[in-house]
Parts: sequence; C-alpha cells; structure tokens
Amino acid sequence: MLLPIFKAMLWVGLGSLVLSANAQTPSVAKVGLGQIWLAPKADAPVRPKEAPYRTEEMAKRALPTNTWYSSLTYMKWSDVLHAHPLTFKATEDGLEMGVPQKELAAIEKVKAWGAPPAANAPKVAVLHPHKSAIRISPASFKPVDARLGAAGDWNIAIDMNQGPDRFRAQIAHGSPYGYFTLDRGDALLTMADTARPLSGLAQGAAEQSKSVQYFQIDQQYYGVYAPKGSQIELVQPQVWRLKLPQSPSYFSIAALPDLSEATRRIFAEHAFAFVEHTQVNWSYDEKKSLVTTQFTVKTQAMDGQQTVPLIGLYLHQQEALSASAPLTALSLPSVRGPIRLMAAHEFQTQLKFNGLLPMWPKPSQAEATSQIQSLLAGDKRRAPTMFTKMGNGTYWTGKMLGGIAQLMSVAEQLEDEASAKELETVIKKRMETWFSGQSSSYFAHDPKIGTVIGYPEEYFSVSAMNDHHFHYGYWIMAAAHLARRDPAWVAQNQWGGMVDLLIRDIATPERGRADFPFIRNFDVYEGHSWARGNSEFFGHGNDQESSSEAINAWAAIALYGETTGNKKLRDLGIYLYCTEVSSVLNYWYDINQKVFDKAYGKPMASMVFGGGYAYSTWWTEEPRQIQGINLLPITPASIYLARLPQQKVIESLGFVEEARKKYDSSGLSDGTPTDIWQDIFAASVAITDPELGFQKWKPKGTVEQGETRSRTLHWLSLLKEMGRPDLHTTADTALYGVFEHDKTGQKTYLVFNADKFPKTIQFSDGQAMTAPPGKLVKMVLEKNQGTGAALVK
Repeated sequence: MLLPIFKAMLWVGLGSLVLSANAQTPSVAKVGLGQIWLAPKADAPVRPKEAPYRTEEMAKRALPTNTWYSSLTYMKWSDVLHAHPLTFKATEDGLEMGVPQKELAAIEKVKAWGAPPAANAPKVAVLHPHKSAIRISPASFKPVDARLGAAGDWNIAIDMNQGPDRFRAQIAHGSPYGYFTLDRGDALLTMADTARPLSGLAQGAAEQSKSVQYFQIDQQYYGVYAPKGSQIELVQPQVWRLKLPQSPSYFSIAALPDLSEATRRIFAEHAFAFVEHTQVNWSYDEKKSLVTTQFTVKTQAMDGQQTVPLIGLYLHQQEALSASAPLTALSLPSVRGPIRLMAAHEFQTQLKFNGLLPMWPKPSQAEATSQIQSLLAGDKRRAPTMFTKMGNGTYWTGKMLGGIAQLMSVAEQLEDEASAKELETVIKKRMETWFSGQSSSYFAHDPKIGTVIGYPEEYFSVSAMNDHHFHYGYWIMAAAHLARRDPAWVAQNQWGGMVDLLIRDIATPERGRADFPFIRNFDVYEGHSWARGNSEFFGHGNDQESSSEAINAWAAIALYGETTGNKKLRDLGIYLYCTEVSSVLNYWYDINQKVFDKAYGKPMASMVFGGGYAYSTWWTEEPRQIQGINLLPITPASIYLARLPQQKVIESLGFVEEARKKYDSSGLSDGTPTDIWQDIFAASVAITDPELGFQKWKPKGTVEQGETRSRTLHWLSLLKEMGRPDLHTTADTALYGVFEHDKTGQKTYLVFNADKFPKTIQFSDGQAMTAPPGKLVKMVLEKNQGTGAALVK
C-alpha cells in the first residue's frame, strides 16, 4: 500500500510538498494520481554525485547545484570560481585571486579533451582564464580543505579551516574585493612573479585610517587593506607576511581600476564594509507590464565605521538601472563586459514585459488555413512516433511533449477539435506513464542533494545534475497547454502535484529548504541560467549553451501559473523570463557591442562560460546547429528575438549559410543534411523579417526533431499576415501580444484570457478589447481605423 508521505501544504505560491519520512516510510509517495520514488531505485545505473564539502549548517540545506560556485561543494579544493570581475580558486596552499586577461582559443582548449589543438586551429572562443595574482593563506595553520560555509543569493563564504582554526573568505558576484577573516595569527600573501609593490603615493584620510599597501601585477593594480597598526613585510621572494594586530582579525584585497587619488579614496572608504549576505526580490506590475527587481546587500562594518559596500553591476543591470542609482564612472573589465562600480546597499532595475501567449490564431487567409490543415493530418499521424526519434529520457521525451503541445494548439485554432483531442491524449498518456512511477521511466527525489531526477538519464542529468531547466521546461510547457484545455488534469488530486515537483526542482522561490534549493538553475545576479550541475570544468567555470531552452522553461512556468490561477508562480516565471532575455541579448548576442572581443568575428556566442564564450556545441562543430541551438524551440515566447536588429539577423543568417559551405568543403561534415534545422532558421528570421522568413522555408526540407511542418507554416503565415512584434505597446494583462505590419501599418492585438470571467484589456496605445474567459481574442486595426474585436475560437 502506498502511503501519502508528501503532505500537501498549499500556500499562496507553489504547492509545497514536504517530505515526512519515518521508519515505516515506503519507497514511494503518492502525489495525486501519480507517485514519486523517494530515492533512485536500487537498480538505478547512476546517482547524483555526493557533495561533501559543505559546512554542517550548509549540509542541512538542499545542495546549490548549477551555480558559479558549485565546484566548491564537490571538490576538496575548488575549480576556478568566476565571480566577475575577480576569479578565485581554493588550493591546498591557499586561496588564489586575480583579474583574468582575455585570450583567443581553439575549441579543443575549451572542451579540454582529446588531442591538443593544432597551431593553425581556428580560434572560435574567447577565454578569460584564471591566473593567480595573489594567493592568500593563514600563516599559523594549514587548511585541510575548502568548504561552502554560507551562501546568499550572489555571495558566498569559503571556509578553509584546520580543527578549531578558522580562515574564511567572502566573495560575491560583481565585487572588486575579497574579504578575509582569521581566528588567529597572520596572513601570507604569495604574489605572482610580476608583482611590484608601490610606494610614494600620498595617502588621504581614508587610507590613513587603515594600513594600506598597493601592488601592480602585470597591468592590474591591487590594494591590501588591513586594520590600523598592521604591517606587511617581505619574508621570502614574492611572499609577504601581513602582520595583524589582533585576533581574530580581518583584511580585504581589491582590484582597482586605476591609482588616482579619487579611486584610492573610494576603495579605502569601503574596504571594511564586508558583504555578508545578498538577496534579490522581484515583482510584476500587471497594470504597467513592468518587472521590478530589488537587489539588497547586507554588510558588517568591520571597523565600526563604513557600512555601505562598493559593489559592481553587470551590463544588463546597468541598462535597466533606476535613474536615482549612484553609479560611478569606475569600472573593471570582465568577460561580460565592463563591471561598473557603485557604493550602495541596494539598487533596483526595471524591465518591460511584452507579454506571452499560449498560442496564435489561425490565419485569415483561407488558402493558408487549408495548407496548414493538409499538413496537420500527416503531422498528427506521426506524433506518437516522435518519442522514438532520438532518446527516451527526460530531455527527448520533454522535447516531444512540447512539440506536440504546440501542434495541438494549432489544431485547436484551426477548429479541428478531433485532432486537438487526439494529440492531447498522446501528451497525457506519455506524461502519466512517467508520473505513475510504475514503469522503467520514472521520477525520484534524491534527499541527499535535494532534487527530482528522471530515469533514464540523458546528458548527465542525474550524475552531473545537468540541464534540468532545459528538460523540465518542455514538460511544464506541455502541462500549461493541458491546464488550459483540461483544468481537472492539473488538479492536485490528479497530476498537478507531479508538475509542481518539476517546477520546484528548477525554480523553488524559497531559500534554505532541504528538499530543493533556491531557483536551482538561475543566477539572479548575472541574470541567466547555468546548465552544468557541478561546475567542474577545466577552469572555465559553469556554462550554458541553449539560452533559448532556458527562456522556454521560464515562459512555461509563467504560462502554467497564469493558466492555473497561481499569480505568484506566474510572477516568478515572468521575472525569470524577462531577466534571462535581457542577459541573453547582452552575453549571447552582444546587441550593444560591449562584450565580444573585436577579434572574435562571430555573430553570436553559442556557449557562454563563467570564464569565456565560444562558437561551438558539445556535440558538433557544424554551424547551423551551433546557432540553431540558441533559437529552438520556436514558440510564441520566442518573440524576444524581435529585439535583435533586423540587419544583425540577416547578417547572422548569411554567416551561418556561408559557414556551412566552408564546413562541408573542409571534409569535417558530421553527416547532417546541408539544410538541417532550416525550419528553425526560417521561423526565427520571420520574427524580424516575415517575408524573408517565408522565403527561406523549404516545405519539403528537413524538419527539426521537435518541430512539425504544419506548426512552422502556421507560424510563418501568421507573421506574414500580422507583421513583426510591436515591442513598444504593452497591455495590463500577462497573456497578450501586439504586432504591426511594416507595409500596411495594420496592428494586430492578441489576448488570451485564462480567468473564469470576462476581462477588458487596456493597451498602452489607448486601444482596448474585451476577452471572454478561456478564449484567444484577436483585434485588427487598419491604419487609423479600428475594425473591432473578433473572437478566435
């Protein structure tokens, strides 16, 4: 008999499912009509890797996988921690820190497997490799390992202890400082060979209140700040002893942009405002269609004086910063572009939300509708076989669920309810097989890590905790479509509880829980997701390849939240969606030309690492897949691509077509068709140039594994009819879209009302429309003339 050991505690956010194990706990727990295994089955071929390097307090929480610092928890001595602008690395000899310098590299150096790159290998990556400028260690004891001692939303503490002796380093995203505390004794600072101590600088009052020593290491300046009365002296070649006047004691080390008097003053003033905790909060204003994010820093004034920290902001934060923020002109270089500095406890950013839609209507042209309907018959017939195309784990199953869900919405809009119902049944049957926990394909909760994992594993989703947001995003998107058509199916007493578990695995909004970590995959400060679970990767830090699949996951959560009436979940999804989009536009596409090195020569970064970016994929060097993996899946959530300048999109398409020709002529072909993913490229190009997108599509060309011809034609036909997304006009509801035709000036307004009552929607350009419950509504305005609202069934 299966006992319900997951207790449903429904709160205003997600449905909170709490483990309550005891001596008679069975191996499975009922979750509505489904069940989850409370640990991987005994015959599971792989399990999540242990992460022993956490303090006792941190071990009480779910493991923060998929972060920029995750390697610290898995390894005795960490891999490189790319905090930006600084890098750190825990070693048996101490904690290294530095400011990395960029270099062009061959992909073999990025992947670091197989033979070393040839001398003439193409340089397709820009790396910012860690190089130790200063290594900090306690003089009185030798740490036995490095552990995660504390973690805020973008800061951590690294504990390097021996028995009762404590040495702690506190570091943070964006910070120009490393903060250090010692229970007893002095600190040793081992400098790089190029280090040169600087003297003769006239010190101001802020510097005179401390003991300060500056160094130049290569082209970078560093400052060492210790309490008044401390002394620093050379004890061995390149080894300096920082004699601290009291125990316990503290000091900080910073990288400075320059050594001007003004710069030295501001760095000295804030050197002892140690960052101890960081927290992000978000809100979505539905009336204004605006996402506001609040970043708050808690500090400890180590000398009892300054409490305001000096912090650094990434490019995507600088662009969205509220006007009142005291941003300085000072900056430090990083792989993400210049990190601008600001003295503040908190700051706020705002991002416009251009709406999401679960689907688009049918085309107005009868000929287009007829063509789509003709293709739909074949796609519907092939839909059940889509699951056997590639793999049978959570990624490929989810990808096909998402693709069939999009196809189902096309059938629905064509008023082919019989086909829509048939596709709905295909989706439900596959999801219920997994959710039942009674087949070889099942989900389990691993309490040691704090995660839901799916078996069989795909792409190291269990053993390395990789890609959960990519995988589960497709499942959640399919569930959002089912919730719209059959609300009972996602009820807690049916299958909704299992969907909630997938959401909680990738996006739990609570901190400090034992069952799931806080928003597992998402880096709230860098503004995008990380795919690698353990971030052990040859010094390059964590990485993410398919930015578009991450965006798909957050759009799915927003849609699921709105469709099920869970506004907190909706707001979380919208925050994640908008933030990831803003980050992707900067760091994958460099739309403001402030990130990519001039020698890079590629239209986008298909792989973004903590310490670099590259034009490649994990499985091939074929250029169409390199660029296409950051476009798929094409769904109504893909309209963010309209923010790319039209000329950049056209140039990028030309680049990939020429690159494919060179790839084929080089003899490196991986055997894929020359037009692989042509439907994805056509659909993405159509977002900014509908006519060109339609021209590029080959009706009898290759079809991407998660796509269908009928859905692609539906997409292209609608964009050709409606025009490009209008990113200037917003609405006071979440599920909307506005389009404007370049040639005719016609504007099309779309709204889906997920509520159970009619809603009147106001648009920022003064237009309004009333939407009945559970329906997609379309309003078309000719230039200077309204034609009214028409119900799209």
